[in-house]
Amino acid sequence: MEVTGTTENLWPTLIGRQVAAALQMCEQAIEACPDELWDDRSRGTPFWHLAYHALYYTDLYLSDDEPSFAPAGFHVETSNFLAGDYGAYGGIVGTPAQPYTRDQLAGYARRILAKSEETFARLTDERALERCGFWWYELNAGELALVNLRHLQHHVGQLALLLRRHADVGLDWLGTRDNQPAPPTW
Repeated sequence: MEVTGTTENLWPTLIGRQVAAALQMCEQAIEACPDELWDDRSRGTPFWHLAYHALYYTDLYLSDDEPSFAPAGFHVETSNFLAGDYGAYGGIVGTPAQPYTRDQLAGYARRILAKSEETFARLTDERALERCGFWWYELNAGELALVNLRHLQHHVGQLALLLRRHADVGLDWLGTRDNQPAPPTW
């Protein structure tokens, strides 16, 4: 896709492809996670819960606003939160007892990828400058897209580190959804 000198909508190109690559890396991590690491709680939050948290909030912030968001059909109340003290939910929220499956989360990542493409195709420069639809963020929609990308990639980095440290599994780097850079030659 030619970017230089074009007047087309650049949101799908500049941000959307990066969100897509991060979602694909998240799905890659989910697929690569060995069974013994999937629900290992000995080191804190298990792999599947980190992955679900990242996907849930990516999905939420690709929505126009909170009322237009519908969580995944398998969502259990408060499972989107990582373990911590949430006063609004009566105190400590922890990891749900029943883990989500690899198939559930990989499928969820693919559904969010499709939603991402639709969201960024609709995002115009004008809309990007309007206030986002989430009352708890004092951001415009364009900046929320960047916050969403940072949050997703933050957790994909955690997943990659868990895989490398505890299973000796590496993930492929995706520069963009459709533009994988050549490996270094050093």
